[in-house]
Amino acid sequence: MKRENQRVTLTKQLLTEALLGLLQKKPIRIVSVRELCEKAGINRTTFYHHYGSQYDLLNEISQRFLDQISERLAAADPENRDSVQERVTMVLAYLRDNRELAVLLLNNNIDPTFAERIFSLPKIGDLLDAALAGCADPRRKEATVAFAIHGSFRLLQDWINQEERVGAAEQAALILSLARRVCGSADV
Repeated sequence: MKRENQRVTLTKQLLTEALLGLLQKKPIRIVSVRELCEKAGINRTTFYHHYGSQYDLLNEISQRFLDQISERLAAADPENRDSVQERVTMVLAYLRDNRELAVLLLNNNIDPTFAERIFSLPKIGDLLDAALAGCADPRRKEATVAFAIHGSFRLLQDWINQEERVGAAEQAALILSLARRVCGSADV
């Protein structure tokens, strides 16, 4: 894989910091490329050399965030079905430890697939598939997965936005308990 040169890395870092700063004050739909470039000290030509829009930059930031969670999950034993809560707790702990970025991404993300992307990370998405393996009705299976993912995402959002929140393990237990009920399986 080709490494980016330092100038490109710096440019992307400046743009990332500028976008995250702006997202603390307003939603992404109100952030203009002009404003983003001014805050980053980058001209618009340079911006457009790397991104098509502010949404592309947000998607790149989101993907890096998800990649970092995936790296943490990669350390978990893939054969250990008892580590499900441990895996979900790892995700929540990562969100807690990176709360400022997590809040911005979870609250401002306009990507309709972001919830699915979080809950489809390796070692988490497989759990839903395994829990619903016996479901013969594909329409019911798809609806159950969507309900479990989006309901869990909402619980995750509510949890990370609270100033005083329960611990990651306790929230993971709640999410898994509800997901089990939704999926009708004790294996989730």
